[in-house]
Amino acid sequence: MELRTVLPGIAAVALLALAGAAHAADGVDYAEALRRARASAGSVNGARLDFQARQLQAEALRRIDGPDVRLSGFAGRVSTTFSVDTGAIAQLANPLLDSLPPLPALNLPDIPPSLNADRVFDVRSLGLSSVWPLYTGGRLDAVKQAAAGRADEAGAAVQAEQDALATQLAERYFKVQLARKAWQLRSAAADVAKEHQRMAHKMELGGLIAKVERLKADVAVDNALREAAKAGSDLEIAQLALRRLLDAPGAVLPTTPLFVHAQAPGSLASFIDAAMASNASWKQIASKRKQADAALQLQGRAFSPTVIGIANYNLNRGSSSRANWLVGVSVSVPLVERIDRARMISAARLEQQRVDAAAEQAGRDIPTLAESQWRTMEDARLRYLSMDSAIALADETLHLAQVAFRNGQATSTEVADAALNSTKTSLERAQAAYDYVLALARLLGTSGDPDRLYALSRTATHTVDFTKD
Repeated sequence: MELRTVLPGIAAVALLALAGAAHAADGVDYAEALRRARASAGSVNGARLDFQARQLQAEALRRIDGPDVRLSGFAGRVSTTFSVDTGAIAQLANPLLDSLPPLPALNLPDIPPSLNADRVFDVRSLGLSSVWPLYTGGRLDAVKQAAAGRADEAGAAVQAEQDALATQLAERYFKVQLARKAWQLRSAAADVAKEHQRMAHKMELGGLIAKVERLKADVAVDNALREAAKAGSDLEIAQLALRRLLDAPGAVLPTTPLFVHAQAPGSLASFIDAAMASNASWKQIASKRKQADAALQLQGRAFSPTVIGIANYNLNRGSSSRANWLVGVSVSVPLVERIDRARMISAARLEQQRVDAAAEQAGRDIPTLAESQWRTMEDARLRYLSMDSAIALADETLHLAQVAFRNGQATSTEVADAALNSTKTSLERAQAAYDYVLALARLLGTSGDPDRLYALSRTATHTVDFTKD
């Protein structure tokens, strides 16, 4: 069986399957897709849970420098031995007793040097106690600052994961739109090739062209159908990638088109300023600096005195004893420790220097990245806007080649080349739109505002639809 008789059937089946999938697909705009992606992304959810845990830990330490009150109780049995020293009494009394005349029926024993008695009794106690750090040299404030810094770092990690996910979503979401446009253009090119094939067959039967021209038309159809089938396969792959990212049960049909603005959505300086203020990496460095400062403060005040207020109140009631209470102040000054604090302080200072070095490098890298992405976006935007004349020329060239072929003034090769150039030019403009959107998505991610992409798509002056080109 010849290839050109098989490919039309394959292409038809593929086109029907894709059309059915598009009809049954769940139409989703970019904002909704971003919400679904964040809800299903394990990396984002894991970072968010870590952030919540760090926040709770920081909140749990808010009252670390305040008083605590504890209720304590004890109940048990105690065995004790009472001992009374009677040695002095025995030295005086025993000689006297020995000097007395014996009395009938009465035998006086000697007094022992000590009297011992064992006693077992129940003991119960109930009391309130309180400890209040009055002065710690700022160490507890450093602990709270370190916990807050860890929470800030976890929050910056959540933003970093969300920004990376938004960029990945933009790539897959608009890749589907680009693949749909490619499929539409390749399918249209196949229809043009088939129409030319029918015309060539009629002209061959009428003796107006040679058989070789008709065979060239057959080859053009085979090539167009092959490209259309490949475009359909690429579309299925792009849809599958988007579906997996959104964790959708069925096919997902993007409704936000590829778009381009007539003017840049912002100046280079505005995007650099936004990146320096809201970039996730910059926020992570700020949180690291807060933790490094807290670590230095904690180690630097290690030899500061500690003053603690202590109070205790005995709640035992109903007994013959009166309730006891205690109020006092405990002062502790470390003199010698097993830890070399000087080295610990040096290590904390080195950590500060490391963070400062990272901040200095980020201060150069982040603006450079933003500028590179902005210029890539501008290149794609200008490339798209400058292709109107190329599209018009390619379409007119195809039309003239078709007319010339009917008049016997052009060959099938010239018609096929003109059709191929027309399709190629339209694909290049769609690719420019995709490059623009993707560069803009990356720039917004660097600027810490990836959610803005959907709003910008609604203000675009040019969109890539699926009804023309």
